[in-house]
Amino acid sequence: MRRKQTQIRAGMRRVWRQGGSLVVSLPVEFTRAHDIQEGDAVPVISNHILKIVPMPEAPDEEIYQKEP
Repeated sequence: MRRKQTQIRAGMRRVWRQGGSLVVSLPVEFTRAHDIQEGDAVPVISNHILKIVPMPEAPDEEIYQKEP
């Protein structure tokens, strides 16, 4: 099976406050490429970096912890 080639893209995104949270928007090219729609849930992995992981199906509830 051949893997889809990916390009690493870097850019600046603005952060704003919405309610009690800070929000960062996703680049439209990324959302289109991974068919991410408004209201979809996406897994987020964080330690010293923040990584958003597009997935074709719902993540396993045992692997990902929901935010309180």
